[in-house]
Amino acid sequence: MYVSQFLSLARQRRTELQQALAALPTELMGRHEARGKALEQLREQTLDALAEVNLPTLDQATLDAVERFTGYGRFRGLNLAAHLAAEQERLTQRIAAITADERFIRREELLDPTAGVLTLRAKQARDELTLIESGLQRYEREPGFLDLYRRGYRTPSYRQSALTLQYYKDWKRGDEITEKFGCKAFSEVRAAYENLLRGKAVCQQTLNSIEKNIRQVRELITELNTAQQRLSHLPQAVLGDFRRMLREHLALADRKQLFQWAGGDRVRESLIKRLDGVEKQMTYTKSMAEHRLQEERRYLSGQLTRLDRKITKYSRPKYANAWIPPNEAQVWLRDPRERLAAQRARFWRQYDRVATYDRYDRYDFAADMLWWDVMTDGRLDGNFIPEVYEYRQAHPGYTYVRPPEPQYSYYQGMDVS
Repeated sequence: MYVSQFLSLARQRRTELQQALAALPTELMGRHEARGKALEQLREQTLDALAEVNLPTLDQATLDAVERFTGYGRFRGLNLAAHLAAEQERLTQRIAAITADERFIRREELLDPTAGVLTLRAKQARDELTLIESGLQRYEREPGFLDLYRRGYRTPSYRQSALTLQYYKDWKRGDEITEKFGCKAFSEVRAAYENLLRGKAVCQQTLNSIEKNIRQVRELITELNTAQQRLSHLPQAVLGDFRRMLREHLALADRKQLFQWAGGDRVRESLIKRLDGVEKQMTYTKSMAEHRLQEERRYLSGQLTRLDRKITKYSRPKYANAWIPPNEAQVWLRDPRERLAAQRARFWRQYDRVATYDRYDRYDFAADMLWWDVMTDGRLDGNFIPEVYEYRQAHPGYTYVRPPEPQYSYYQGMDVS
């Protein structure tokens, strides 16, 4: 193969590899992010279910039992009847205050889309602002005006030396602008422009004040609707509040401790295992995708470096008429993406095995085991994941052995979705 042919093909291959290298983050992390969103959604659903299982109804006995099963002590000593009565009183008073507020009473007069007082004031202010901005644009679109204005032309802050060509260019352009705007001096042009700027600031301040008043009236209307809705469904609303509070605790609580607090309750245990497992899946799949990205980036970069060396070498004049054996040229020009494609297909199979794992009941909090080994059956090397590496460093000679199947399935005959 002639050198000219080789160089043409090599440069084409280099371009292809550069494009492939640039596309790696999108190809790998894009697919991972889609799977990550699904796992995040499953985590959120599991937290919701776990909060609901531990606080299924709003009654004093259920509230008193929350700490025993979850370690959450915010409800300890809370008198539910007194809490509901206090919340009812608060809402009733707030509703009365809003309905007595003059802004709420005049809401239609103020906010009517066509004839509202605030609506018309806002329109007038916007129209005035538009007119002023139009006047400002007449100056700002004039070539050279803003440059002269900002550099303080014809003011004490103007620092251009009279010994420079720029000084005379400014002088000439300043006179042209002065004449165009029908003024006797550039200072008059500046004064007219600054007068418009001051007018814009005042008009904008007025508009901001009107829009703030409009927002406040709308917020009163929204707050009233929300308060009335909450008052009419107060027990359900308070139950929702308490579940959200409990959920925040569950999201941060130690999973092994939660499992112990579950006290053998299968529904609670299954949800805790699923929560812990899903969070591990999120960590593992992120590490897998990032590790694969690094490997492919390193490989393609190495191939590009080698190809660049060949291109640099055979671009020298002394090789202009050289002949490259076809078998050598084919090796140098081989597309490394073919090898990557096979490796990536294998990677996605391994990735999906972890990402789609759903036998959370196989995990045992009492045993010294890794979720990674449970999900991969101990068949995949995960030393690139800090948790896995540290575990295996602390357990030299460790080999995973799958534990016996549970005598029952946590998911059999129960809804934990």
